[in-house]
Amino acid sequence: MRMHFVALILAALLLVAPVVGPDGSSQVLAQEPSARAQVSADWTGEKIDLAQLFDAVVDAVDKDFFDQAALNQGHWRERAQAMRPAVLASPTIGDAVRQINALLAQLGASHTALYTPNDEQYYVLPDVLGTFTRTPMRDLINRRFWGSGPYYPGIGAFTRNVDGRNFVDGVLEGSPADRAGLKFGDEIVSVDGRPYGLIESFRDKIGSTVELMIRRTAGAAPERVMAAVIPVRPVQAFSDATEASAHVIERNGRRIGYLHVWALAESNSFTTALRELDPWPFACTHEKCLRTDGSSQPITEEMPNSLDALIVDLRGRVGGNVGVAGQLLKQLDGDSYWGTWQAFSRSDGARLPVTGQPSFRGRSAMLVDAHTRSAGEIVAYGYKRSAFGPLFGTRTAGAVLSGALHPMPGDLMLYLAMAGHEIDGHRLEGAGVDPDFRVEQPLPYAQGVDPVLDAAADFLSSAKAK
Repeated sequence: MRMHFVALILAALLLVAPVVGPDGSSQVLAQEPSARAQVSADWTGEKIDLAQLFDAVVDAVDKDFFDQAALNQGHWRERAQAMRPAVLASPTIGDAVRQINALLAQLGASHTALYTPNDEQYYVLPDVLGTFTRTPMRDLINRRFWGSGPYYPGIGAFTRNVDGRNFVDGVLEGSPADRAGLKFGDEIVSVDGRPYGLIESFRDKIGSTVELMIRRTAGAAPERVMAAVIPVRPVQAFSDATEASAHVIERNGRRIGYLHVWALAESNSFTTALRELDPWPFACTHEKCLRTDGSSQPITEEMPNSLDALIVDLRGRVGGNVGVAGQLLKQLDGDSYWGTWQAFSRSDGARLPVTGQPSFRGRSAMLVDAHTRSAGEIVAYGYKRSAFGPLFGTRTAGAVLSGALHPMPGDLMLYLAMAGHEIDGHRLEGAGVDPDFRVEQPLPYAQGVDPVLDAAADFLSSAKAK
């Protein structure tokens, strides 16, 4: 008999508690006695001691990395010692961080990387992790973002480097980038006449407008686009974008709702967005209930669903909270989304129960790709395992571990895998979740075309869908 996936989610919640590393002393690599390699941080100009940084990273891995067997079997410590001179000889902090991340990649684990203030994850991770952030890390966050929480200067667009060119591969709905008309696949040639950098191009420009030169067709002359620079607060921005993404696709006479879940940091945005697509009744008499769309229904019958189907887009940027993953799945199944709403406008004052939102099980589809990671992959696995509907897109990231942030010298952040997860007795880490229908979405010069969304909408509007 098939186990309902919600039970698995509740079991997985036990894995989000902090994991204590093995006791005992750890090997600390020898420090340089006097003359140390120091480089300037391009975000502050302050000097960073590369020996101190490298040794702090290796020491943290040695003490807290969740898979000590992998450290031993892969002789990682010996390889770290061998790489140390090359890192100390790095001409820039960027070069040193690239070498350290190449070393960390040899661990073969997700949720493990070194980040600088030039990386979006430097701001996203501490905001998403929130209360799970350790005290030393909170001290760093308070020092850099006192009174506001993590934020970075930006326009609400994400990019991917392909063969040395930067292409937009994500635009937050409702953001300045969205309002400026940036599309998936646009090449960003320059910002204010200088080479593009995800954070660097907008640093010290919050409240101003920047000029982006973009190219939408290979070989074409760049076009000018103006966009406002804002403080992007990751969790709030992801939540606002999820709500702003809600719209209805009309296809073959069917109404298909669409929601883009950017992160599983909180569940309110998904609930609010779904409510916008399928509003609940707001007033009842002794004979009928009126919906916000003006239609009515006898109170003794189940309230109608204004949507024929639903598409949940999980092609976000980060994972999130396992508990929120479980809540999202329960909402799609209709078990606890609306519950029982009590009407109170009957003339005699009686309160009458109104039936809840019908389930979207069998009437929905989910979109996934390599950006679907961590808690998002748990949602994708549960959705597929419980036969809610088909998955469209490409394989998910295969990045399902729990990580913790460690402050590093120079105010850098080390994200380190601290625990593994098993679902149904097997691991998604390194494996990912395969879609039921593989659909590629080419990036360069795509001009906003989304064949994955089109394939899901065509399926749900056809006779194949239940």
